[in-house]
Amino acid sequence: MRRYFPHFIAALFFLALLANKFDAEYGFSELAGFGQDYERPQIAALKELTVYEKPDSTGYDGQFYVQFALDPSLSDPAFANAVDHPSYRARRILQPALSYVLGFGQPALVLQVHSLLNVACLAVCGVLLLRWLPPDSWQNFARWASCIFSMGALESVRYSLADLPATTLALATITLIDKGRMKSAIGTNAFAALSKETSLINAITFLAPSRNDPTPNNRRLLQGCIAGATALASLGLWMLYVSSIFPVTVNSADNIGLPFAGLYRGVSDAIQQLAAKGFSDRYLFRIVAIAGLLFQFVYLAAKPQPKNRLWLLGIVYGCLFLTLGDAVWRGYWAGCRIALPLTIAFNILLSSSSKTFFWTALSLTNLTALHAIIRWL
Repeated sequence: MRRYFPHFIAALFFLALLANKFDAEYGFSELAGFGQDYERPQIAALKELTVYEKPDSTGYDGQFYVQFALDPSLSDPAFANAVDHPSYRARRILQPALSYVLGFGQPALVLQVHSLLNVACLAVCGVLLLRWLPPDSWQNFARWASCIFSMGALESVRYSLADLPATTLALATITLIDKGRMKSAIGTNAFAALSKETSLINAITFLAPSRNDPTPNNRRLLQGCIAGATALASLGLWMLYVSSIFPVTVNSADNIGLPFAGLYRGVSDAIQQLAAKGFSDRYLFRIVAIAGLLFQFVYLAAKPQPKNRLWLLGIVYGCLFLTLGDAVWRGYWAGCRIALPLTIAFNILLSSSSKTFFWTALSLTNLTALHAIIRWL
């Protein structure tokens, strides 16, 4: 057990951060992401609750998802005005529905469960990562900690968002495939799509052969097609129900664009803001984040491992990262959340043959973890 001591200390550190978000009156509802300047109407179940509201803030996206958790049937007519782009938000129903079930449909309990669901996902993610990063060296611990305390992971927890649960399900899917539990893997892959729609691209991980895997290529292709079709059908059926309640909206304007265009404008705007207004951690770390993620993608692309499922997951999310648009980079942490599978794949696959290169690359490309921790304080 001594070899897990650093992980134990890291867990205590995170729990200290988490304890800072607890209030005797509000519980952990700060993690729901409500702001005092939130001007939209609220659904009936929310009006009955005492919820923490961040001062001088309009809140964040978690405030929409927690309302779905209070009424996952979407039956409250107030949803149409209480949530921006309700059909877009309602796609990500897995966490809200699970929170409703685990909270036994009791609004006060559902609120707390939803606020802490990402904490449970972080714990599961930490355990899954040990499969690739056994506790046998300081290098592996550094890789593990860089994943757990990454901006993408911590921001998902901080605002009860879908990114970390979806990534955790992706790692679980890869683990199940490697263990030959294909039916279970198809199931977790479908759940990932109901967690976040971009998880539909995860089906590519079914195509890579395991070590000493005798499965013929055509069978792996069939498994990948079945996994992709199952995930698409699951999300499609749910969206069919959603579209019967809300007008369909895509909400993709400024979220996705031409490769590199959003990255260029994000860096250019940050430089202009810093030059005009002086130091700002928001804009400085935006530049650091884009540069770090770009290095992570280039590194994986330069060392292709098409037979490695983790590499495949990282590279497809790296391609997605290249297309992220202006709206994502206004709060750069959104880009880090979306690219979380890329960061995890890089941290695990980064070569340690040169210690100088390893520690330099790992440190510099994960610098936003410092900002992530600061934002929790």
